[in-house]
Amino acid sequence: MNDTETLSPVLSNETEEATRRLLSKASERELMLATAESCTGGMLASLLTDVQGVAHAFERGFVTYTNEAKNEMLGVPLKLIDEKGAVSKEVAVAMAEGALQRSRANIALSITGFADKGDEPGLVHFGCARAGRTTAHREEHFGAIGRGATRIECMRVAVEMMNEML
Repeated sequence: MNDTETLSPVLSNETEEATRRLLSKASERELMLATAESCTGGMLASLLTDVQGVAHAFERGFVTYTNEAKNEMLGVPLKLIDEKGAVSKEVAVAMAEGALQRSRANIALSITGFADKGDEPGLVHFGCARAGRTTAHREEHFGAIGRGATRIECMRVAVEMMNEML
């Protein structure tokens, strides 16, 4: 029986299982999770609140689609966005660190990328921050697989990274 109701029809069994593991481990360790999303538009936050019984490990999500939102909600300097681009390692790291600082979470994951258009369709940067640790970064090149497919792939990578940070 699937217990990730909202996204179940589109997620792989592996991603669903990894999400359950992540939330269970975070709950057991009394750790809270936060997200800072751009190209996924809150999809990761939705996934992390879908698993009954352990969704309380999710603290909050920031959907920061515009550069101004990244700056105002997460404290990402506009100068950094102008210099490096919104879809960059530096901005992904700053988003994750900003989400960690502006929440009560212990671990924060950021996603910024080109879901279907832009300089390179399917280019996505991820950041994962935890207090007292170096912020992790991953760059993925999913290719021109379309907006929906890119977002689904982002769920897999994001959950993987958060599990690793635990």
